[in-house]
Amino acid sequence: MKIKTKLRLAFAVLFAVVLSFGGISLYYMNKIASGSKNILKDNYESLNYLGKMRKVLDENVLPLSSVPASQFRLELEKERNNITEKGEREAVLALSQAYETIVDPASNITAKQEALNKARLQIRIIEELNMNAVIRKNTLAQEGVQKAATYLVLAASFCFLLLFSLVVNLPDLIAKSQEPG
Repeated sequence: MKIKTKLRLAFAVLFAVVLSFGGISLYYMNKIASGSKNILKDNYESLNYLGKMRKVLDENVLPLSSVPASQFRLELEKERNNITEKGEREAVLALSQAYETIVDPASNITAKQEALNKARLQIRIIEELNMNAVIRKNTLAQEGVQKAATYLVLAASFCFLLLFSLVVNLPDLIAKSQEPG
């Protein structure tokens, strides 16, 4: 085999190793990034909506005037469209029922106060569901990071051994091919 061919083969192996390692790294980085994005997107939005609903309830007295009532309804509607956790749908439904009692002009102040307490309870339940989901998803993401790190270390070790072998053996191969035959 000619020296030129051996060098091309060696550099092709080197190129393949670098591409493989880069591909593995990109795959796991994208997987981790998408997992983190989902945690923030799904649960952060719910917590944001709930915070705004709690603020409406905390900063206004019963009966709610039209502006706070419409602000609450808007955030409640957003939360209805962002149900991501088991048990969240039932809590949102109970929150919706409590809200309807709070804004119902036919309800007396005692019923409105009970509904307000129920609404606060449902907001806490939904917050806990979403916070627990953030913790659970974060734990899974951390396990994914550990797994990715393990795979990357294995791939890097393999690449190192392959390249070390190439560095050690290539000069001998070239020298042998230059010896008079």
